[in-house]
Amino acid sequence: MFTLKSQFLIHTCFLVLCTLVIPGGIQDLKAFLPAENLDFSEKYRQLLQEAQSATSKEDLKKVAFYAIEASQAAIKSGDYSTAVKIATLAVKLGKSSGNNHAYTLANSVRQRSVMLVREYRDVARSHQILNANPNDAESAFLYGKFVALKLNNWKQGLAWFARGDDAAFRTLAKQELANSKNQGALLAVANGWFQLASKEKGSTKQELERHAYDIYSRAWRNSFGADRTALNAKLSELPLRYLNHMQEQDVIHGGWPFGKNGDPGNGEIFTVDQIEFPNGLGLVPPSKGFARVRYQLDGQYKIFVTGVALIDDTYEFPNTVTFTVMGDGRILWRSPPFRDQGDVLFCKVSVKNVQRLEIRTETPGINRGAHAVWLDPHVLK
Repeated sequence: MFTLKSQFLIHTCFLVLCTLVIPGGIQDLKAFLPAENLDFSEKYRQLLQEAQSATSKEDLKKVAFYAIEASQAAIKSGDYSTAVKIATLAVKLGKSSGNNHAYTLANSVRQRSVMLVREYRDVARSHQILNANPNDAESAFLYGKFVALKLNNWKQGLAWFARGDDAAFRTLAKQELANSKNQGALLAVANGWFQLASKEKGSTKQELERHAYDIYSRAWRNSFGADRTALNAKLSELPLRYLNHMQEQDVIHGGWPFGKNGDPGNGEIFTVDQIEFPNGLGLVPPSKGFARVRYQLDGQYKIFVTGVALIDDTYEFPNTVTFTVMGDGRILWRSPPFRDQGDVLFCKVSVKNVQRLEIRTETPGINRGAHAVWLDPHVLK
């Protein structure tokens, strides 16, 4: 099973990066990722064979998800060109299967793979230098930006920053490495990354903001009172915010309690197509009724983005669920009646000037098996 994070970027544990030892707070690094005993060109040929032997759309869907996972594994190993090739196959298979989830996700992975091929060209020379001399400060900074901001591997990226030649990145990286278990100190570091982001442009600015957001949001779960008020103010300054990092209001739940942080409402972690959604919400409707939750936006955001689905389940749901997004009492988006496990509908709708956002689910029949979830719903400025 592989997990899905933020704007539907998968992070598999298919390949494990090298363990980094931290003497005195600075990690001892290897310049290159470990060579795994996986031949991704051969994996591509195997996937092609499986696709050609598929006898149904369901079989094609399964191969599409295998290809998505293999593409992510190729990214982990540093084989970005083959990752593009495998992801392109996944796009074709997702489209042929008629599965919206597989097709959309494969497109996302392909776009990421193409980006990594392009970005790696700019740091390949630095990577080679580090293989011979891991203490080359200029190369450490340049390669660290690629690892942290493009590969989203902040654990290793911080270690490169800590020995790099950019003073601002180096200072913050050393502080974060030295205070990994000190929440108060980490919040100060998050403030630093956010301030540094304000001096950057484009994707560098966005990725630094996301890293600051990750630190703030980890503290959000266990915050109360004045601490939560302060965190709320910080999170509100950032251009993206997940609903599970907002205070919910006016909750009406159905068969299960309202679920947050990837919990459908039964205290477990849900999956859709064996993918976890760590910022997902569970909103099971009552029989012949609706469940709802509201959030105060105060006109700060422009776009609401989510996916909607029924969780992986052995029980075949005989009825339908409708998902609705409302702004200040007005319907902004409504799904068609939905019952297909293993597929996802995606929603992207304007919430410009909306003060209060409401999401709801409802079913016209008995709610047994109506395990409705919202996939990492978030708002954007």
